[in-house]
Amino acid sequence: MYRLISEIQLKHLKEGITINPAASIQSIEAFERKIGFRLPEDFIEFYSVCNGFECEEHMFNVKKLEEITDFQVDYGSNWFHFSDYLVSSDFWSLRVFENRYEIFNVADVEIILTSSLKEFLERYLKGDIFEPEGLYYWHEEIRLK
Repeated sequence: MYRLISEIQLKHLKEGITINPAASIQSIEAFERKIGFRLPEDFIEFYSVCNGFECEEHMFNVKKLEEITDFQVDYGSNWFHFSDYLVSSDFWSLRVFENRYEIFNVADVEIILTSSLKEFLERYLKGDIFEPEGLYYWHEEIRLK
């Protein structure tokens, strides 16, 4: 995870990116208590390395834990928005459904992108949001299958 975050940082250094310091294990556990379920291991690993990041290009963010729970509309009993772009113009979320994790874009909650934050971040690294192999391209790939 550290390598992946470093690569994202390096790719977006010119446009501007802020990598937040790691969240403490106590913060992660408090977040889990607040949302009501245990985070997947790769989310725990991510937040143990950095507490989200803010990328100037497309204003893409992976939210800080404390930002996720600032507003009740950003989380529920089995889900939360962990990423957005253009200041909350669109969201990617994680939910627990029938004992499995699902990452999806809120524009179409039926299309499951992955269960892995690592895979999500790798797609972002490859194609950002709009480029081939990026997040929207991925969504469209799955939709057309």
